Amino acid sequence: MRKHSMTRWLGLSLAVVQLGASPGIPAEEDRWADFENPRVTGRNHLAPRATMVICPDRATALRIGPVSNAERIKSPWYRSLNGRWKYHYASNYLARIPGFWRTDFEDSTWATIPVPSNVEMHGYGIPIYVNIQYPWPGPWQPPKVPRDDPNNTVNQYRRTFTLPASWSGRRVLLTFDGVNSGFQVWVNGHWVGLGKDSRTPVEFDITPYVRPGRNLLAVENYRWCDGSWLEDQDFWRLSGIFRDVYLWSPPPLHVRDFEVRADLDASFQGGILSISVEVENLTGRTAEPWVEAELLDASGRTVARVQARLRVPPDGRSQQAFAAHSVPHVQPWSAETPHLYKLLLTLKDESGRVMEVIPANVGFRRVEIRDGNLLVNGQRVWIKGVNRHEHDPDRGQAITVESMERDIRLMKQFNINAVRTSHYPNQPAWYDLCDRYGLYVIDEANIESHGMGYGERSLARPPEWREAHLDRTRRMVERDKNHPSVIIWSLGNEAGDGPNFEATSAWIKRRDPTRPVHYEQAGRRPHTDIVCPMYPPPRELAAYSSEPQQRPLIMCEYSHAMGNSSGNLWLYWDLIYHRPHLQGGFIWDWVDQGLRQEQGPLPKPVFQPVRKGHPTFWAYGGDFGPPGTPSDQNFCCNGLVSPDRVPHPGLYEVKHVYQPVRVRLVDGKRRRIEISNGYNFLRLGEVLQGRWRLSGDGAVLQSGIIPPLEIAPGERLEWEVPVAPFGPEPGVEYFLEIRWTLARKTSWAPAGHEVAWDQFLLPDSAPAEVRRPQGRGVLDWHTNETHIQFAGRDFVLNFRRSDGALTSWQYRGRELVESPLRPDFWRAPTDNDRGRNMEQSQGIWRRAHENPRVLAVTADLAGDGRTGVLQARWFLPAVEATWATTYTIHADGAVEVEASFEPSRTNLPPLPRLGMQMVLPMGYDRIEWLGPGPHETYCDRKDARVGRYRGTVRAQFCYDYTEPGESGNKVEVRWVALTDRRGRGLLVTGEPWLSVNAMHHTTDDLQSVTHPFQLPRRDFVVLNLDWKQQGVGGDDSWGAWPHPPFLIPCRAQTYRFRLEPLDSGQDPGRLARSRPASPGT
Repeated sequence: MRKHSMTRWLGLSLAVVQLGASPGIPAEEDRWADFENPRVTGRNHLAPRATMVICPDRATALRIGPVSNAERIKSPWYRSLNGRWKYHYASNYLARIPGFWRTDFEDSTWATIPVPSNVEMHGYGIPIYVNIQYPWPGPWQPPKVPRDDPNNTVNQYRRTFTLPASWSGRRVLLTFDGVNSGFQVWVNGHWVGLGKDSRTPVEFDITPYVRPGRNLLAVENYRWCDGSWLEDQDFWRLSGIFRDVYLWSPPPLHVRDFEVRADLDASFQGGILSISVEVENLTGRTAEPWVEAELLDASGRTVARVQARLRVPPDGRSQQAFAAHSVPHVQPWSAETPHLYKLLLTLKDESGRVMEVIPANVGFRRVEIRDGNLLVNGQRVWIKGVNRHEHDPDRGQAITVESMERDIRLMKQFNINAVRTSHYPNQPAWYDLCDRYGLYVIDEANIESHGMGYGERSLARPPEWREAHLDRTRRMVERDKNHPSVIIWSLGNEAGDGPNFEATSAWIKRRDPTRPVHYEQAGRRPHTDIVCPMYPPPRELAAYSSEPQQRPLIMCEYSHAMGNSSGNLWLYWDLIYHRPHLQGGFIWDWVDQGLRQEQGPLPKPVFQPVRKGHPTFWAYGGDFGPPGTPSDQNFCCNGLVSPDRVPHPGLYEVKHVYQPVRVRLVDGKRRRIEISNGYNFLRLGEVLQGRWRLSGDGAVLQSGIIPPLEIAPGERLEWEVPVAPFGPEPGVEYFLEIRWTLARKTSWAPAGHEVAWDQFLLPDSAPAEVRRPQGRGVLDWHTNETHIQFAGRDFVLNFRRSDGALTSWQYRGRELVESPLRPDFWRAPTDNDRGRNMEQSQGIWRRAHENPRVLAVTADLAGDGRTGVLQARWFLPAVEATWATTYTIHADGAVEVEASFEPSRTNLPPLPRLGMQMVLPMGYDRIEWLGPGPHETYCDRKDARVGRYRGTVRAQFCYDYTEPGESGNKVEVRWVALTDRRGRGLLVTGEPWLSVNAMHHTTDDLQSVTHPFQLPRRDFVVLNLDWKQQGVGGDDSWGAWPHPPFLIPCRAQTYRFRLEPLDSGQDPGRLARSRPASPGT
């Protein structure tokens, strides 16, 4: 590619340096008033600017990675102030130490604390989690906060620093990337200023206060101030200096800010590069510097270069904008193709001496809304997104670059392509990483006043809060404006609506017309460019897409992933994939905000660091502090991954729903499939390798590679899979599976990583074999006053005569039954169930099996003596229903069970489950099954491959769900075997399929504790063999039911399954494929 110079100059303007929002140094006794005044957004801080690192030369600039202190200090003009600081904790403002900032103050007895950190994560103060309510007692009267509240922590910090000799005569700036929330700063005993927005940088010019040698920096931080009224997000309320702190020294002639707009031409092949630069001149004389911009491609080759001579007065800034006419044949940036160029912005003085070099990553892309669709580079994209809080189970909100990178790699591996920074600007490095790895970002202002509601008291309305809204919005936009990954600006979250948001929307549209604006509370009013509802039911999406629209609908939050959730996803995505104007959404949310703590009595007084080797659990709201500490319990745990980033089972459903390749079986007999390429910018053969395999009963029988298919983005193609002819074996199901893996290594996964799969049941089949009776084996049948007994070779079954319950099954001297089969209609509530108060709405079913009235117990042998039949009929008075269980006992030891439910009333609530439960004795703790797996599945969350899976019973239960409930279920199970270590146990075969759950906990166990570690340890196995269990739902976790197809209406139902003992060496699959002979055959 040949070089192209910048050919068009755009204007010159002057602006006065703005050193702070409010000048002056108030008296000490007046400073608290500033922290209860929303019109004061800060004092003496510098104007916001783009994230940047100034470097002395080109070589240093090329070494800078995702911006954090570790990268900044590669330049000699930065010094990190991260590390151990002297620290004093005060429970509130009244308990703080006055005058601690003085240079003669004695701090030798003070503790030390790491910076960055949240102080609560080091045992200072109580971690508080609340969702909507503010974390201090009412009545809530903004902008006041309680200075005397025992939880309104005041953190006092001191540390010293020494300036490098090379900084002599240069300016010294001090930057705090994040302090929660209000804080003020002193240097060498001089008051410097204050800041309030906890999630964007606050910078001060401390040049007048520093001196050669040792300097003292003091910071006083308040957990709550008036800014906290706008920081009522759904997260842990923590405090402290929790992001990077650093010193830096720009030259007197300095690029204060710059903006890069890398657009595409109408063909989306040529680039249009626009750059504006603000040069600050503090030399005391008019300067005429050179600004040079050099654009490098990924190989390091220069593809564009421009330089401009500026004239900058000594008392202001010059703003010079210039643009490249074109950069032809660029590689556009998208989440699929995150092609980046490197911009080196060099400032030289009149003599040509380099003053500074600033690196920036540039991605050419265009974002627009046209005809009711969000377009990236001219293509209608699907937003397959998640919301993400910044959270670490050990560090709180002081997260690391390594953890950010881990999150992004995991997101990409699970087909997530977009993130909403809920609900505040994230650390600067996050955006660099999203640029590099490829994620679309909604960047959200640090504004949420949920606790004030959405009506007349909303802070979106009062004019005295207008500047606070605007300030937070400006800070976000100015900091993050150069990131190609940021495709949408969000005004905030759950803060009502009114003139203040109309003002922030209007400001963004003037400042940056290249990105749309998003705000959920604006509804369909004009100050949001996207209709972005929260938790709409699928019917609302259907209604929206049924009419012509001028704006796309992208759900800012949906599919509340709290605990065992993430059901119903296809009800959304069947619409999104096939209807106009619907373009996806952001699941709530990415990570459970649990804190890692040692197991023990609760609540704990404070957070305590975990000792190595000690068992831990995930703590949530209410697990810390004395009674009365504000809390919304485990509502902070709504993630697709656990706090340590272990995927929840629901994430595998998300991956399959979000996958970019779809395959449809066109003709099973001809093995003809249709392959759809859902990528927007990639041909299928460019990135993925296709493979097919034929399996029968979980065993791979044939396999092959799909040749490279050049399917263009958005196109589809039919292809016949070259399956060799085969004769189906009796009782075997045959599946054709298509897999797509990465053809080569990427930044986020190795070659061979599976991106997509689909599986299809083929029509090839043969009837199951019927077992012929062996020899003259017959059943013995005995009855007495208490029991009815059937016995055959190697086995004895005992049924209680009074009610027909199977109380004992001895096989070769081993007991298979701890507790009899009985009807079961209840499940331990999930978080979604608790949120809609299932105990009240469906609680009639919890004890419906208890106190049955026996209607009849009958038993008999068939004429040939090889088969016995026992039937027990019960009346269940709590629900006015009849339950009948029929056991057909065969001489070879197989027992066929038919269960029938017949209610006399059909107006009762839906059943949580309809099935039977039994308890197996200790030892049968190995499980193997043929059906979807290996993770848990439910009737509304079952995108899993049918195969043969095995593991321990304990491993089936998800102990990472922060509050115990239903877990570990398996739907569409063909057969399941519970065995001991030698392979001896019980085989259950569905006729045809079952919903199965095996665990070491009873339902009452799960409902008796609040954390998994508190569950009593059981050795027996509770086995549920169900016709169906209702879905887990997930539209929300505070009232939404699973959708009707996934409920169990109260009506008559019959289902069947077969039980038979297993011996060591027996193949359960082979045994399950055959069936016992019917009586008389």
